Amino acid sequence: MAHLFIPTPYEEQLPVFFNVDAPVGAQPAKNNREDVLLVQFAMQVIANSPVSTTHPDFLAACKKVRVTGVIDAETIDAIRQMQLKNSLPGAIADGRVSPAKGGASYGQSTYSIAILMNSLQNRNVDVWPRIDKIPGCPTELHALVKRTVAGI
Repeated sequence: MAHLFIPTPYEEQLPVFFNVDAPVGAQPAKNNREDVLLVQFAMQVIANSPVSTTHPDFLAACKKVRVTGVIDAETIDAIRQMQLKNSLPGAIADGRVSPAKGGASYGQSTYSIAILMNSLQNRNVDVWPRIDKIPGCPTELHALVKRTVAGI
């Protein structure tokens, strides 16, 4: 199950974000339903609310992603596009969104989940982290917000 994550040390740009519990995407990813929904929903929001800094190839890939909770080729392709467009030269685009550990970044790279959540936050600063208030949020993610943000 996805969960609310508070990086340590504190990171001003993204002080709290939703993290996946297990890898999402290409095998050998575990692809837990709630984790997949979170990744797909973030991509849907990116597709529906493009900004000038979104790479056109990543945006085009996001537009093909459907929010089903089941991993598919379109979601894996969008993950790879995000990794190719947001990584350092020589980085490997493995097609997986892995759980962030410790903080949003590791070494000189940023976890894919942190990139997605930062994009989601930037497009919805007025409600963040209440992603259940974002139009189109899957009902199953409402439970994630209740469990992790509201504590009920």
